Amino acid sequence: MRVVIIAAQSLDGYIARHDTPGTDFTSAADRAWFPACLRSFDACVMGSETWRAARADILAAPYPNRRRIVMTRNPAAYAEDAKPELIEFTSEPAPELAARLRMDGIEHLAVLGGSVINGLFLDAGLVDEFWITLEPLVFGKGRPLAEGKFDVAMSLTEVTRLGPDTMLLKYTVKR
Repeated sequence: MRVVIIAAQSLDGYIARHDTPGTDFTSAADRAWFPACLRSFDACVMGSETWRAARADILAAPYPNRRRIVMTRNPAAYAEDAKPELIEFTSEPAPELAARLRMDGIEHLAVLGGSVINGLFLDAGLVDEFWITLEPLVFGKGRPLAEGKFDVAMSLTEVTRLGPDTMLLKYTVKR
């Protein structure tokens, strides 16, 4: 299974502005590219803060055949939002979740953050690629791409201009 962390971040490396969860800082170019890029994935994983920030958009525009898995310490708290084979909530550790998804036939998994979830997948050595939209903003404070202690080397594989000032950087993890 190919695992790709997808995130938008500021020039100084933050995926959320200050203490505000979500990607309200992203450009129109990223907002157009992001849903289109998700079509190439069988499933998406995110944390509960990401879910809460994007819940209305996700529920309003369900993608057929694309599972959304929300990692949370308390799956029961989200029971009303669960939809069999479409939206699920789990407290499984990242390695167990990845193994289960592999067994379910998932071939392409998008990890959509936030910092804690990205860190869990990195710490477990599960990440194959990073797709980072680099927005021309500097926050000075915010949420980092990933939380934890790891040392991951990458190779730049692609650079795409999404808009006049917005770049998409694709990296492959060196093994």
